Amino acid sequence: MAAAFPHFRYRPNRRGGLVWNGTLQPTPDSPVYPIQIVHNPRRPPKVRVPGHDLDKACGHLYRGGTLCLYWPEKWRWSPDKSMADTIVPWSAFWLYYYELWEATGRWWGPSSPHGLGPEESKGSWPRWIAPQRS
Repeated sequence: MAAAFPHFRYRPNRRGGLVWNGTLQPTPDSPVYPIQIVHNPRRPPKVRVPGHDLDKACGHLYRGGTLCLYWPEKWRWSPDKSMADTIVPWSAFWLYYYELWEATGRWWGPSSPHGLGPEESKGSWPRWIAPQRS
C-alpha cells in the first residue's frame, strides 16, 4: 500500500488494525478528497470521506457513511487481497461516480442488483469491480 500510494499514512488502532489516511482526486477538475480506510484483522476495510457530508440518497453508502465499493455476494475481502489494487482505486472510482450522480441525479457506476433474485442479477457486475474468486 505504501509503495503504490506513498501519500497515504497509517497508524495502528486499538483493535489491532490500521487506519490509513490519504487523499484522492478522481479527475483533474475534482476536489481533493480526504480518505480514511480502517482495516481491522479479519474484517473488510471500511472507507470514509471525512469532512464531506455525502448524500445517502446516492444509494451507495452504508450506515455510518462508509462507501459501498463492491457487492459482498459477488466478492469477499480476504487478507491476501491488496488494498492498493482494489479498495483505493475503487474508492477513486466511487468518488467519480458520486460527482456524476450529484451533477445528473443518476448513478453511472456499477451497482448491485438490490433485491433481485440470483437469476436476475447474473452478469450485472463489470469484471473490474467484482473479480472472480479463485
